[in-house]
Amino acid sequence: MSVSRDRPPEARTTADRPLQIYALVPLWALKGFQDLLSGVIGTGFYVWAQAAQGKLSGYPLQLAIQSALFSGVMAAGSFYVMTALWLGKGAARVWGIVFALVNELAVLAYLITRPPEFGGDVPIVRTVVIATIVNLGIVSVLLFDPKLARFLGSTRLVGWW
Repeated sequence: MSVSRDRPPEARTTADRPLQIYALVPLWALKGFQDLLSGVIGTGFYVWAQAAQGKLSGYPLQLAIQSALFSGVMAAGSFYVMTALWLGKGAARVWGIVFALVNELAVLAYLITRPPEFGGDVPIVRTVVIATIVNLGIVSVLLFDPKLARFLGSTRLVGWW
């Protein structure tokens, strides 16, 4: 045990973060910035340009705006989980699992909707497989890692089965 763990909690000078935090925080930052830059800003410019030219109106315009709003919610959620993980808040586990699973559902929807920018089957499958590995990896670490559970102060999710 480290010296700071032997002292009472009020006398500790460091947070004693497990190494998993140093991997998860940048991962959530990347996910948040990706949603913010491509989902909110990129879609916003696209919608603005297409609507200004009269090419996008009605229901397609509504769907594009909803897509940008969804990306904004996902970006805000990613930044919240990132901050809560760093600060050691127990809610980071629950919200991290929720946002990773919602992100996974959105990625799986690519298989059905097939955005034209992906081209063929190989790029879409590669994108979905990589995102699935990342999202389910996040969920498994948040669910099953006892060191992370102790640091976040919420062990209810570990061993509930």
